[in-house]
Amino acid sequence: MKQQEKAALASIDLFANHSHAQIIRRVPRYARVLELGCAGGEMSELLISMCQASIIGYDKNPQLAWRAQRFCDYVFTEDLDDPHSLDALEGEKFDVVTVVDVLEHLQHPKDLLERIKPLLLDEGEVLISVPNVAHASVRLELLGGQFAYEPSGILDNTHLRFFTLDSLRTLVNQAGFTITDIDCTWNDMADSVITEYLAKRDLEATPQALAKFHEPEAMAYQFILTLRLSSPEQSDDLLDEAQFKPLLASNLAWGRMQDQLQTQAQVIRGLEIQLEHCSTQLQQLTQDYQRTRAELAEVHATRSWQLVRRAANLWRGTLN
Repeated sequence: MKQQEKAALASIDLFANHSHAQIIRRVPRYARVLELGCAGGEMSELLISMCQASIIGYDKNPQLAWRAQRFCDYVFTEDLDDPHSLDALEGEKFDVVTVVDVLEHLQHPKDLLERIKPLLLDEGEVLISVPNVAHASVRLELLGGQFAYEPSGILDNTHLRFFTLDSLRTLVNQAGFTITDIDCTWNDMADSVITEYLAKRDLEATPQALAKFHEPEAMAYQFILTLRLSSPEQSDDLLDEAQFKPLLASNLAWGRMQDQLQTQAQVIRGLEIQLEHCSTQLQQLTQDYQRTRAELAEVHATRSWQLVRRAANLWRGTLN
């Protein structure tokens, strides 16, 4: 099937608070992409429609891999923990390798990153996303001595590894990569929720304490990193140059959400005004009805109306 025929109509707001949006924004047009952990091809579809990428996919689940074949040039069904899982790609080169929500599921994530290195072009990049175990929600649970696995999310019960930003930096550095860009998706918790959690632990929600739960590394839900191969002259100190971004994409996403909420609030207010107007009209009609009914009752009570009714009854009796 031709690439144009496989291209789907899928699209995504590139400034959305979503890891797929962050990854796709970093993929060059017409890139050759190796998508490790392609699942059912949800991101593959977006890569084709928005980047016109050509894609080789990998996924451990045969059913998901079969679905991803709709969008990928080819999909391998392999366990990425297998040291020979990428052997079939020997001699291949890619502009971009995506490792989206994969490393946390592996026993040996460092080994996988090392096996990726020969597959990159000289200016090739690895784009990864990983959940942040130091998110505010996990910190609050740990204050109560809890670390319960869940069906999905940061503490997904299929996760074998957990990462903070520091441990993630250490991992990619040991694998021979330099971080050139760090960003995140975010999930900021309301002060009222944080205060309630702290109160359960007999802790005071001081302004200083609340501020700690709103720091970038506490709000970050997933980290999105761009990696390039380290050269011999580069030192570990280069990691310090890749400072955590001031959540530019997150701020834009938040701004869009605020705009949407304002628009919705305006619509709701407009409907409320219409409802108030209808309520006023209904009240006025009710008053008019009651007044008219009272006036009619007064007419019916008059002597002249009673005479008219008698005359009408006599007339009907004559006709019968």
